Amino acid sequence: MYYHESIDSKSKIFPVKIILHDKAVNVPKHWHHSLEISYTYQGSIPDFTIAGKHYSTRPGTILVVNSNEIHSVFFPKTKKRQDSLALSLIFPYPFLMKIVPNYRYRRYEIPDKELLTANNQQNLAELEGILKKFFQFASHQTNSLDEISKTSQILQILYLLTKNFSSIVTTPNDLATTDKPFERLDEIIMFIQEHAKEALTVTKIADHFNLSTSYFSRNFKYYMGNSVIEYLNLVRLHEAYQLLTNTKKSILVISTQVGFPNEKAFTRTFKRIYKVTPTDYRKRLSGKNRTNIL
Repeated sequence: MYYHESIDSKSKIFPVKIILHDKAVNVPKHWHHSLEISYTYQGSIPDFTIAGKHYSTRPGTILVVNSNEIHSVFFPKTKKRQDSLALSLIFPYPFLMKIVPNYRYRRYEIPDKELLTANNQQNLAELEGILKKFFQFASHQTNSLDEISKTSQILQILYLLTKNFSSIVTTPNDLATTDKPFERLDEIIMFIQEHAKEALTVTKIADHFNLSTSYFSRNFKYYMGNSVIEYLNLVRLHEAYQLLTNTKKSILVISTQVGFPNEKAFTRTFKRIYKVTPTDYRKRLSGKNRTNIL
């Protein structure tokens, strides 16, 4: 059971999403059309799976998730979870199609350590150095002029990755799967995300796609691992997180803006997922784990 993650590419200058992680959090299997770069700055990710291949990261590890590759992050319960510091850079598909030559047929891959040539090692060290510097830069409060520097650094990261660790292949990267239910599910997910702020119900969504409520609910749960309402609330919580982190809007305003019927419902759902109330969560952030969109 997988879910499709739609990346919000709205931006001030440059449509690349920056996520700074400072908590050990499991991420279920999912895919998206964007290109994703993961960089571990401190600590480790014990199980980062990309297209069925398992990786265990350490400080300096760089992983690349190509467009439409199923990936996940897992921290085993048998192990003591140690918080790690990591960076994710997510490049929207339309942007890459415009800026990267032959992107539709381009595949990114960093060879396994034992397969690295001397030239690969040098190129990887250069890329790692820039990512480390960028993590340190992005971790601090920035002013409007720093947005220009961020854009420059991200373009340099994309340039080095494309130049040294990509190749042209015969299969286009815009084909998520040949499984028909997944294709329809993609449309449904996009609809939910676009209308999450509205008073959506299972029946309204099913009617929009001319599906029976029972058939729609059953298949959605099968492929997503969550019920329709559970997923809808996760979409709303994702938007709420952005607002809690990057604005001073009140909890009431945020709950209404993202689509919850009232503040009580928002707080109850938020606490069930994050084990803390929105108010306490905002206090704990204190400038850490900020998600920035250039």
